Amino acid sequence: MEEKIYTCPLELTQKILSKKWTVIILWLLRHGKVRTKDFKNQIKGSNEKMIIKHLNYLIKEKLIEKREYNVYPKKTEYILSEKGKDLLPILELMQSYGKKYYAK
Repeated sequence: MEEKIYTCPLELTQKILSKKWTVIILWLLRHGKVRTKDFKNQIKGSNEKMIIKHLNYLIKEKLIEKREYNVYPKKTEYILSEKGKDLLPILELMQSYGKKYYAK
């Protein structure tokens, strides 16, 4: 399979952020660790299967990290990686823009 060539860094960043739930997941992680069930409870219209799919994508992109604890019942948490934290100023601008022009 041929690798996609991007014409500029903006195109690549847009590709990563345009996936459904990505921005919301990253935004929810801005305050610290979050468990899978918490994502499901906070993202309307989501289900556990889709959340896990998106979390795995974000792990692959190295935007978040997964922490699993050897306890019963199983405990899994997600946190922003340093690369993910670098996106926070962009997400803050997006949030501010949305509040200013689209919030009711």
